[in-house]
Amino acid sequence: MKFFKLFTLATMVAITSSCNSGNGNTAFWNSLLDKYAKNPEVNQILLVKCTQGYDAEAYFYVKDASGKWELQRSSDAQLGKNGLGKQVDGDMKTPEGEFGIRCAFGILPNPGTSIEYIDVTTSVYGCSDDCQYYNQIIDTSAVHHECHGEHMIEIAPDYNYGMSIDYNHDNTAGLGNSIFLHGKGAYPYTEGCVAIDEDFMKEILVKSDKNFKICIYNK
Repeated sequence: MKFFKLFTLATMVAITSSCNSGNGNTAFWNSLLDKYAKNPEVNQILLVKCTQGYDAEAYFYVKDASGKWELQRSSDAQLGKNGLGKQVDGDMKTPEGEFGIRCAFGILPNPGTSIEYIDVTTSVYGCSDDCQYYNQIIDTSAVHHECHGEHMIEIAPDYNYGMSIDYNHDNTAGLGNSIFLHGKGAYPYTEGCVAIDEDFMKEILVKSDKNFKICIYNK
């Protein structure tokens, strides 16, 4: 769940420094596009460029028939309250790197994506418990686990549409859970996810498949 606090000057300096010393040249981002252009399985990619603190830019590309990237849309994005560099639960940071996705989900019905889509009902949770379901979206009515994690249906409009980012692939307890790409909510930052406008999120779902990639780095 999201919450708001006033920042001290020291906090703002720390947050700013987390995103202001990264890959400032076009060559780095072009190298990512070139890398995945050579991968025939990856046909959609989202570049997320942290500009300062929890502020970012998102660029969504789709390959055309010739295998070249076409920019579909660009927009502002929101990151974790403390910027990039996620290491543990509760650090309010977004992970840095290149990730696939596990599934799509939404409180609203599937908008037409071919990606496995989890309908978020009253029994669906993002599990943060130290158990076999850590860092997974679960239906508690099916697995019979009394979950203390995110009750996802309560997180609207943020979770109207989303994707589960494949961060902490081995689901190691304590390293971070429920890192999603999802719609924006009431606050200008997240707890570690990447947030974009809801209609942008919906567009990405409709145009993407299971091999979608998201690359998150300092700009």
